[in-house]
Amino acid sequence: MGKSVTLTYIAILASYLFGGNVANAARCNADNCLRALFPTPSPAAYSSAAAFCATFTTTVNTQTTGFPTRATSACGTAPARYSSACSCRPTVSSTLTLVTPTPTCLPTRPVNHAVSNGGFECGLAPWVAVDIVNTKHSITSPGDASNFAYQFNQLGPKDPSADMNPAAVYQDLNLVTNVPYNLRFRTFFDKCTQGEGFVGVMINRSPVYTIDACDKGAGAFKDNLVQFTPTSDQTNLRFEFLTNEPDAVIKIDNVSVVPLH
Repeated sequence: MGKSVTLTYIAILASYLFGGNVANAARCNADNCLRALFPTPSPAAYSSAAAFCATFTTTVNTQTTGFPTRATSACGTAPARYSSACSCRPTVSSTLTLVTPTPTCLPTRPVNHAVSNGGFECGLAPWVAVDIVNTKHSITSPGDASNFAYQFNQLGPKDPSADMNPAAVYQDLNLVTNVPYNLRFRTFFDKCTQGEGFVGVMINRSPVYTIDACDKGAGAFKDNLVQFTPTSDQTNLRFEFLTNEPDAVIKIDNVSVVPLH
């Protein structure tokens, strides 16, 4: 899914440094090192990282010093981490827009996992998104140690109906009745404030779990574990998003439902 930022001089810089195209190398791990090296699509962040990558990737590099300061905490001193991040860097199109990749694959379900496309690597389906007034959803990149994640955005004041019918994303699962399952997923809140809100988990429309923006800290993906025992083989797994912040960003990723035995 593309995100556009009109950056004329960045396009000129990229054309100069990379011959008009910013190409991905064969090895790309969309991890925290990538997020640290390219934290935003701002001109300063992109141009400094692009300049580093232009020299770093010209040969097989074994240097262990001289890395960008903002990336060392996430990338360490391993040259392979920087090579990977450089190969994943955003591309600059001929229309002067900064773009991110679009997922192109068929949803799969690992053995013993009840959730299909739990990492949102294949877009949205078979998940179903429910947007309400002043909200939107998207599949954004990078995700939690992966290429993509599901993102909820609050675009303005909370609609009065949101308390009863919040924005959501859900998937219908086929489970075994009376067998205990582990639900695991990762959450991201852009900030911890009193009004940032929470993610609620519903199993067949019954609440089983909530996590708010300050429970585990903001600014990074955090792990969540819910144990439940379905009473029906047709089970609806639903994540609901509720916030009072007019510009809140919340993400979920790597959702799995696996039997305990």
